[in-house]
Amino acid sequence: MECGICYSYRLDSAIPDQVCNAPRCGQPFHQACLYEWLRSLPSSRQSFNTVFGECPYCSKPVTVKVALQKP
Repeated sequence: MECGICYSYRLDSAIPDQVCNAPRCGQPFHQACLYEWLRSLPSSRQSFNTVFGECPYCSKPVTVKVALQKP
């Protein structure tokens, strides 16, 4: 299963673990790819550690949690 944004299976040893919840879509994404995609959209918004936006494939709502950096 490839990431729908970068089209690769592994990204920094991570596999696509985020999925669009729309029944007709189900496209998988790496968390980092989806986060960067949503950050680039002017219509996306962030609340605490979650970013809300639209799926790049079906335009349905999708969310991704921000990975907290360890010191």
